[in-house]
Formats: sequence, structure tokens, C-alpha cells
Amino acid sequence: MLKRIIEDHQNEVFSGIENARKYAEESEKSSKMRFRGFLKKLDDLNILGNYLEIGAGSGTLAAMIAKRNKDINITAIEISSDMITVANEYIKKKSLESQIKFIEGNIEDDKLSEKLGKFDLVYSTFSLHHWENPAKGIKNLMQFVKEDGVLLIYDLKRVWWLYWIPKQNGFFKSIRAAYRPNEIKQLLEESSITKYEISNIFPYFIQNITIWK
Repeated sequence: MLKRIIEDHQNEVFSGIENARKYAEESEKSSKMRFRGFLKKLDDLNILGNYLEIGAGSGTLAAMIAKRNKDINITAIEISSDMITVANEYIKKKSLESQIKFIEGNIEDDKLSEKLGKFDLVYSTFSLHHWENPAKGIKNLMQFVKEDGVLLIYDLKRVWWLYWIPKQNGFFKSIRAAYRPNEIKQLLEESSITKYEISNIFPYFIQNITIWK
């Protein structure tokens, strides 16, 4: 049985400007490969308007989305103040300040909803397995989705052929902490969500969870 293993790093907040800059540089290099399945799903959904990104990191993905379409505006939520500093530098470098704004916050904080409105698309990438209370996090996110909007969660999936590799770097720790489709289904049911789709993304250790309001 592939028991979910939560390592100490799962709940750490990214800190240190230089560490954040190093992360941003590495993220940009791998962004096309990492977000390929997510961007394909965005193309399929074809949603314009206002987006809310959760766990936006260094702003790499927000910049990719904004550059693809000028009719999209993104509010990006990030828990690390150092990462936000680096992200704002990155967004300015890309001349995307008019489309993207960063807000420091934690989606599991109920007070965050007071600062935000409703969005056509709410999305999160590679952060679901970090959430301390995912059922509550999903429920909170649905508050920000318009009546005809979509919540899209893109994350790793726990698979046997990566689970048992005896490496201890962040990727393999995240694989062991990630959710299986049946566990995600249970989380959604706990949040009283019935309109959803869970789809595997090649090479099958990544999955899209699409939820309709």
C-alpha cells in the first residue's frame, strides 16, 4: 500500500531572498515541461477574465498565462514574503504589472476571503499536497469561484514506480505526500462538491482536478 508520507518540508514557508531568486531561476528553466499539462487544460477550458492563483511562487506561471492572453488579469496569492519580492521583480522584468498583482496570504486563512472577490478561474499548481487541511482549502477556494466559474488544481500523484525510489530530495518527498485520485474524490465529497473531473497527465504522476461551480 502506498501510504501517504508527509515530510517536515511540506509545511515550511519558503524564506530567504537569495533562495527565492535561485528557485525562480530554476523554475523558469523547467516551466514549459512542468506546466505543459496545465496550460493544455487552460486552452481546453478557454476562460477569459479574472484569475486567482494560489501558491504563485516566483510568478513564472502567472507570467506565462498573462503573456498568452492580454484579456486575462491575475491575482496571485503567495504565503512567502520573500518569494513575493522576487515575483514582483520578475513580473516587472516581463512588463506584466498591469495584468498581475501579488497578495501575501494563506488560502486556509478564513480572513483572506475578505480581501478578494469572485473570479472566472481559480487555480493552484503543485501545492495541494502541502495544504495542512486540503478539504478546508478546497472549500475556501470555491468561495472565490463565480457561479459559472471553474476551480483547477494541478498537482502530483502518488505512484508506485516513483514512491519506492530511495531518494530523499524534494521531488520524491512530494510524490510520497501527494494524493491518489480516490483520496481526492473523498476530499471533494467532504466539501460537498459533485461536479468535477480528475484526469491523469502524461507521464502519469501529475493530475488535473477540474471543479465546476
